[in-house]
Amino acid sequence: MADPTRITDYPSLLTNVENYLARDDLQSFAATFVQMAEDRFNTDLKVVDMHKATGDVTINDDGVAQPADFVDWVAVRWKPVAGSVQRPLYLAYREPDSPEFRHRHRPSGVPQFYTLLAGRVVVTPPIPGTLNLTYYARLPSLTVDTPTNWLIQKAPMVYLYGTLLEAMLFQKDEERAAQWFGLLDKRLAAVFGAGDTQKTATRTARTATDVAEATAAKAIN
Repeated sequence: MADPTRITDYPSLLTNVENYLARDDLQSFAATFVQMAEDRFNTDLKVVDMHKATGDVTINDDGVAQPADFVDWVAVRWKPVAGSVQRPLYLAYREPDSPEFRHRHRPSGVPQFYTLLAGRVVVTPPIPGTLNLTYYARLPSLTVDTPTNWLIQKAPMVYLYGTLLEAMLFQKDEERAAQWFGLLDKRLAAVFGAGDTQKTATRTARTATDVAEATAAKAIN
């Protein structure tokens, strides 16, 4: 394996991945492995670095648009129109077919709940005002044109380990996949910790899932 290059961006990540793999037949898949690792991060990782807010958005008849890079909610804050005596409120999420969202609220009162309908954030009761959506945003994908993002700047080894994990799953090598998963899990814990405001989704069960996926793929092939 060639001497590793310091990981600072997308090209240097690909260089390291190719060096670690040391297999000519896998080089063309390196970019796909990175993309698959990013999909995993978007599913498993929820940390304050992913927080994003829309600012105050005026509520239309059908609510406001859900952000395109949305992953999960942090908070939804309703603010009344200027001159109102009402105070801003944080709303609670309810499923659109729940009794609370449909009828267990005061029709003429302030908004209490929000839900998602066809890509729109809708409040009930539908009182005029604005919404400020705070949410977990998808990790900006690394590409040739956008070679850096906050994660590779903060934790480049997370990217490397996650990408190599996907490469091992691609090869149906469950033993080495489990090893890279263990390194990834430790690095995530070291960088982000396990506090309430810096948390990662439960990944212990994911290890068994990854190994099972690799085993099943091997059996099929």
